[in-house]
Amino acid sequence: MSKKGVALNQKSKERKKVIRTVIQAVIVAFLAIILIRAVFLLNKFEETALATSNEAGFIALSYFGVSRGESPKYVSKAELAKQLTLLAKQGYTTISQQDIIDFYEEGKPLPEKALYLSFEDGRTDSSIFSQKILEKLNYRATMYTYANKMDTKDTKFLKPNHLKLMENSGYWELGSNGYRLTYINVFNDEGQSLGVIDENDVPDKMMIEYYNHYLMDFIRDEYMIPTETRAELEKRITEDYEFMRDIYTESLGEVPKAYAIMHANALYNNMDALVEKVNDKHIKELYKMHFNLERDAYNEADADIYNLSRLQVSPYWPTNHLMMKIQQSSKQRVEFAIGDKELAKEWTLANGAAEFLNNELILTSEPSAQATLFLKQKLPTAYQLEFDFYGNVVGEQSLYVKAADESYMRIMLKDNEVVILEKQLNQKEAELERHTLEEIEWSGEDYAFNKATVYSYYDTQQGSRIDEEEYPRNLKNRRHFALQVGTNELHLTVDKELTTTIAMNDVSQGAQIGFGAAYSKKDTAHEQYMDDIYDTIVENIKITDEADEVIFSNQYTEIAKVEHNMSTWFNGLVDFFIENF
Repeated sequence: MSKKGVALNQKSKERKKVIRTVIQAVIVAFLAIILIRAVFLLNKFEETALATSNEAGFIALSYFGVSRGESPKYVSKAELAKQLTLLAKQGYTTISQQDIIDFYEEGKPLPEKALYLSFEDGRTDSSIFSQKILEKLNYRATMYTYANKMDTKDTKFLKPNHLKLMENSGYWELGSNGYRLTYINVFNDEGQSLGVIDENDVPDKMMIEYYNHYLMDFIRDEYMIPTETRAELEKRITEDYEFMRDIYTESLGEVPKAYAIMHANALYNNMDALVEKVNDKHIKELYKMHFNLERDAYNEADADIYNLSRLQVSPYWPTNHLMMKIQQSSKQRVEFAIGDKELAKEWTLANGAAEFLNNELILTSEPSAQATLFLKQKLPTAYQLEFDFYGNVVGEQSLYVKAADESYMRIMLKDNEVVILEKQLNQKEAELERHTLEEIEWSGEDYAFNKATVYSYYDTQQGSRIDEEEYPRNLKNRRHFALQVGTNELHLTVDKELTTTIAMNDVSQGAQIGFGAAYSKKDTAHEQYMDDIYDTIVENIKITDEADEVIFSNQYTEIAKVEHNMSTWFNGLVDFFIENF
């Protein structure tokens, strides 16, 4: 290449570099405006006089983080808005920490539908994406933080100046998750001891099989024998609470009233008595209340103010899943999200809850029960049907075809298997075929199992606790189903993996299709975290007759699809910058 060619090539590279730098600068500036408007320009919370006749209790909800778009780790801004707006519509009003203290210590009643709302880990994105929602609903929430994040340069976590502004707005109160998020007595999947590791220094979360949190146990050696005396244990834990107290006092002027220890459900349940005693002492000296549990949403009037429970809302829950959880724990009747009401009129819901959104149908089961939904329109003898199942892999998503009265064909996607069943009148379901689909690849960083527990040295030597056939509960499983339904047979294709033809019994000649949702009993492997509510998600339904005329469709138009993809891209970009800069 000539010298001139090299020079031109170099100039071209420099020009591209300048353009790329300018684009990045514009994006960063735009995102900076978003952050400034969301975090610093706050309105004032409006105190309102509410009727207080509730002497029974309140619900408590907690979110780990909020993202702009969909995320396996954090609830999306849109989903948070939907959930809180629906609660507000039903009359749920947020209560303060002082309201809870007065309720338990002085017997003062609460609003009829009292909600204690909180966000944990002190994440910047939680404040950014929830602030406008709180303002719109005039809701108050508690932001829990780790004390040792106060002076770090990590922009993912809120700093004291941010927290003070938030508190002064009235929309926020402050709480504490403790001094640090550090793991002790860590063992990998080969039974090797890794000692004490800060959460940010964990090399690969998939390799960690057993761990505990810093305040939850004695520090132990590779044989799980304590390496510290009782006095050393008490000194170590006491120092953590003292660090916590000093940082909050110096940074914020006082220690927050509310505490949520890491990890939940251990204190007062299965903790070593000596460890429990020192924690209990400092918690009651420093704090006015403690959300120790993360099991149910409801706290009754006779609950212990230092052993309260909050429901940690999982990012993969649709709105109606959360409503089912609230109804399950509080015994309060709740209203469910419907979405497109005109589209909903085309379906008959037998049980559970159904939401209709754009190209998506979400069917949520009641606890330990099956939800079913049937299209009212009668279909011809022969037709084509295609759609995507997009619920979590662990669970039962069903399609009913040729349904009438008590007879039908059912095609079920259960725990990554396709099961084909037939139900004849006055008879039980009979399994016709079963096909195991190819394994689903998933990332341990996004789908880690909760392994904080009480364990022995023997336990640590048993190798990985993850069954090779077991999937994390929050792993999505998109499968494309295509059916050709005729008079005497049904031809089924699932992705490019499965093709089968099933002969249909004469009694299976109904004219309806429907969908079903039920939790998988396979999920009982982790009883503490078992969820007996399940969401079948059906996308891109299209039914056509033999002449290829559309009978029913909820698929995106081309314009709507482009708009959706652009919105998804932009949301992902914003989340990337918040997470990494």
